[in-house]
This record gives sequence, C-alpha cells and structure tokens, in this order.
Amino acid sequence: MGKKFKKGKPLAELHLGKGGLDIAGEVSPELLRFVVEHGFADMYTNEALDQKSRKIATIASLVTSGNLPQLEWHIRGALENDLVSKQEIRQIIIQMTIYIGYPAAFNAMNVANKVFPDFND
Repeated sequence: MGKKFKKGKPLAELHLGKGGLDIAGEVSPELLRFVVEHGFADMYTNEALDQKSRKIATIASLVTSGNLPQLEWHIRGALENDLVSKQEIRQIIIQMTIYIGYPAAFNAMNVANKVFPDFND
C-alpha cells in the first residue's frame, strides 16, 4: 500500500473499527483504497475538527442519508474506539428525527440496537 493509505488507515480503523474496514475491503478493495487515501488521509487529518466531532457528524450524516450498512460500521467503530457513547449515539439519532421522520429514525435506532449488545456500557 502507498504512503497515503498508510497515513489514512489508522483513522479508518478508528472510525470504522477493524471489522468495518475488513468488510469495506471485501466489498471493494479499490473503493476502500479511495476512501482511506482521500477520505481519511486527506480530510480526517486536518485539525479543524477533533475525531469525536467528526464521528458525530458522520453518524448524523449516515442516519439522515439512510446509509444503514455504513451506519453500523461507524457505530461499531465509535464504540470500539470510545469516540462516542451509546447514549450519545441514541441522542444523535433522536435529534435527526426532525429531519428524517419517525420511520427512518426507527430504522437507524434498530441498527444501533443491533450493535449495542456487543459493547459494555
């Protein structure tokens, strides 16, 4: 792997968790390389936002866009690496309800509830 991939990989693992990174690589190694090199190496390394703020923004974005498989990866990574708590994740989803409606919020909460048992409070 190239220099940019090596730079972005630790941040990708921080946000997606090791399992999420592995799943993304199974889906498409080429797309994973692009996401790690451009998304994480380029965008997640600037100091404008801390990693917790980036995680909150990412979870909110995935909730509102309905990208539930990726939401699961990011929730798992957030909890695995102590970026945000279960309670914070619940509140992010609840806050997004005013933008996405109740059915979509319940779908997102179902994803979170699927991941939560794998982690202690």
